[in-house]
Formats: sequence, structure tokens, C-alpha cells
Amino acid sequence: MARSKKIQKRVHSWIEDDYGLPWKVVRWSKGVYYNRAPTTLRFYGLLHWLTKTGMASSAPLVAWVYGSISGLLATGVAGAIFVGHSTVSFFDGLSKEKASQSDDNQTDIVVRFGDLLVAHKVKGTLNDIERDDAIRACLGVLEVFSRQITKTRSGDISVSLVLYSGSSQGRMKVRYRNPGNTRPVNREVDADKMLGHTACVNGALPRVVHDLREFGKGSITSPTQSKADYRSIFFFPLTVDSGDEKVVRGFVSIDCKRPYAFYGNRSSSIVVTCEPILNHIGELIQEARNGRGRQRTASK
Repeated sequence: MARSKKIQKRVHSWIEDDYGLPWKVVRWSKGVYYNRAPTTLRFYGLLHWLTKTGMASSAPLVAWVYGSISGLLATGVAGAIFVGHSTVSFFDGLSKEKASQSDDNQTDIVVRFGDLLVAHKVKGTLNDIERDDAIRACLGVLEVFSRQITKTRSGDISVSLVLYSGSSQGRMKVRYRNPGNTRPVNREVDADKMLGHTACVNGALPRVVHDLREFGKGSITSPTQSKADYRSIFFFPLTVDSGDEKVVRGFVSIDCKRPYAFYGNRSSSIVVTCEPILNHIGELIQEARNGRGRQRTASK
């Protein structure tokens, strides 16, 4: 289904980064909220915190109801308990969240690098199976480092490699996903349905979608799912050699369930930290492309 003019305008604004000052202030505010505020301060976490802290602060009010202390004293003591309990809960939740994320990420980094080393244990040119394993291992490494940079948990980040089908740019296919990812692969779709394709044909620069819902409710859908369960996406177009020039062969997408996960310098940090991995994926694609070219030449 073709995009409406309204959606096309919003996609154009995204590609050109053409936003006025008021909208930039809104984006900054959302970036701070989603990335700086602990999850305990979001809606359900806030509701739980208010209920728990309110119960902890209720003793002086109960004493006032029974006439044991004055209303002024009850209010002051309850307020002091509320502030003290809130402060302790805030720092306790923050420390547990960071410790949990750090432990998970450090373990997964070791595992994913192990996968990558195993995939390259054979010297010389990799065969198709070994190359597929190597690409998936690379996507696994990207997933772990992206979680580290965005401070998200396992399962919040998904990494995919999407390639053009054949030599045209009309059709695309999600060829690989990070290990453990159960979302479908090898489903061919119209390239125009993918924002990553729009990024690839407009300068082939890394681009970020901060929140899919900002394009309009239901306006941007997942090409392989009935409903997209992610909110923000980072696109990294991949180029390969084609004769005397470089052509865009597809892109790596890193999507997250949290909006504004890549806001600020996070996407740049991913590129800087993971540039060797991203380049290696491009080399593996180039190797596969050259291998198919040699096969066609030999069959003639």
C-alpha cells in the first residue's frame, strides 16, 4: 500500500532532518525521559512506587486519625518518611538495574565473540554455511554492544541484515538475524515498504528513527510481522565493490522496543565501537557476491 502524502512528508522530514526548533525541543525532552529516567519512574513503575511509598508513610496519618498526634506533626513526619523512602528506593532500583544489565552484557559479549571465532576456525575462503554462521555471529556481537550502549536488556534489541534481491533495488529480503532471534527471515517484500531502503537511496548514511509512532499511528508497519513490537531503529547501509564503483547492497538494522534508544550520540557510538564488525559483514557479503560471480563464469 502506497504511503499517504502526510506520511511521505514526514518521511521526507526524517531523511532531511528538517525539523523546527519546537519539535527539536520535544525530541530532546523525550530523549531525556526515555534514556535518563529509570524504568521505575515510568507509568507502571511510578504507580507501584507511589503505592509502596504511600503505605510506608501512612503510619503518622493513622496516628492522627486516632488522635495520638496533631495533624501538623503527622503531615511533617509523613512527608519526611515519604522523601526518605523515595530516595532509598530510587537509588536501590537504579543500582540493581545497572548491575543486572552489566552482568548480562559481559556474559553475552564472551559468548558472541566465541561464536565468531568458531565461525572462522577454517582457514581460507569460507563456504556458504560457514559464511552464514559468521554473519549471524557478527549480528550477535552488534546486538550485545548495542544493548551495552543503549542500556537495554536482553530481548529489547534485534539486529537484522537486509539485502536487495538480485541486482535491482525493487525487492528486499531479511536474510539474517542475531542468534536467538525468532522473527522470520527470507521473506521477500517490496523495497518501498522498508524505511531502510529509503535511507539507502538517499545518501547511504547511517540514520536513526527515534520513534516509529511519530510517523503516525499504524502508518509504518513491519514487513515481516503483523505488528511491529519495536519503536526505534538504527540503519547502517552496506556498500560493496561493483566494478569501479561502490553500490549499496543492503543495510544492517538495529531496532529497539524503547523509543529514542539511539538518541544523541548513541548511534555514533555504535558505529565507532562496532565499525570493524560492520565492515566485516560487508566483506562477507562481498565474498559471497564474488563467489556467485565465479560460479556463473565457470558454468558458461
